[in-house]
Amino acid sequence: MYLTKEEEAILSGELGPEYQKAMKVLVKLGDALGAEKLIRIVHAHISGISYQNIGDAGLEFLEEYSKVKVRVYATSNPIGFDMKLWSEMNIPESFYRKQMRIVSALKRMGVEQTFTCTPYYIRKPSVGEHLAWGESNAVLYANSICGARTNREGGPSTVFAALIGKVPCMGMHVESYRTPRVLIKVEAPIENSLHAGVLGYTIGLYVKDRISLITNIRRRREDIVKAICAGLGTSSSSPLFFIEKISPEISETKLKHMDITERVEIEPHDLENIMDKYSFRANADAVFLGCPHLSYNEIIEIFNYISKFEGTTKIPLTLVTSRKVFNEIPENVKLEFRKKNVKLICDTCFVVAPLKHMDVRRLVTNSIKQAYYLANIHGVKVGLCKTRECIKLAFKGEA
Repeated sequence: MYLTKEEEAILSGELGPEYQKAMKVLVKLGDALGAEKLIRIVHAHISGISYQNIGDAGLEFLEEYSKVKVRVYATSNPIGFDMKLWSEMNIPESFYRKQMRIVSALKRMGVEQTFTCTPYYIRKPSVGEHLAWGESNAVLYANSICGARTNREGGPSTVFAALIGKVPCMGMHVESYRTPRVLIKVEAPIENSLHAGVLGYTIGLYVKDRISLITNIRRRREDIVKAICAGLGTSSSSPLFFIEKISPEISETKLKHMDITERVEIEPHDLENIMDKYSFRANADAVFLGCPHLSYNEIIEIFNYISKFEGTTKIPLTLVTSRKVFNEIPENVKLEFRKKNVKLICDTCFVVAPLKHMDVRRLVTNSIKQAYYLANIHGVKVGLCKTRECIKLAFKGEA
């Protein structure tokens, strides 16, 4: 792989052993996958920073590289708890201390303390710019909705990319690889984020690691496309899909010259088959909304709907967002949430939280991503329903 003089200097150790190790990994990765060079990135999003997921080995890894600074704008994925509410969440002090060591290591490196799975709300990528992102829904959103370029990076590789400011020029960074092979025609009505997420999940089961073109999506709100990204990223390793009339790379001319090798129609029963697996409703311990993290508009919509209910929730209702969005929410909205016993939290995602300490064994959510991971990783019984149905359940205490 061709290296510039600056890259060779880093590889030889002139900037220190941490940068040298990072460069060695990137070069070996590029060589193994046929990259001809490294390419500069403008934003790295570091995943795998919850102590729940990475444990002591991940903590030691991050502390080792915290001796040096990142060389590009870098943000970070959620941690295992809300830093202001960790005690209320029943987080053990030993877990808290180790998680905060991870937070401190990232801070020393110069990583922004974003702790969110929606970095596109922090800084929206531009068409054609190169990134190194490591969160599945974010990767799909950046590639598919923004037209940026990023592979589906792992946690360590996002750290190395942030330290060097570059990645191997391969995969989604190469134009010729960004071509759909599967045409997905949606014949099911997609009216809300629940159905959008399940649609994405269903498509992912078909395409696996392939790139698809999705047509016939009538509702194209931001929450709809975000949910599609989250669902598709849960069931597949595909880093990119295209949505007709949304994805900036899909022009009428390009549509006519695509090499489509397979066509699939998604019918209503395809979505129903997935939702039937998560039909639980009774005796829920909690209702979780915000996987991926809620946007400002989603929180305001929830607030407007919640305002119609008298009294407080009978089942704990938790809304999860980034600290950036949290800080933008008007105080009267936060006050109303508190009055109705609706928790608005930041920094974390229940997928990467130590759920066993939080007394949650049965919950309801509107997110197929959350349902899948909580059931399969945490062993929690999960029910899926629409956002408003989730809220009704929280206030009425029964389905």
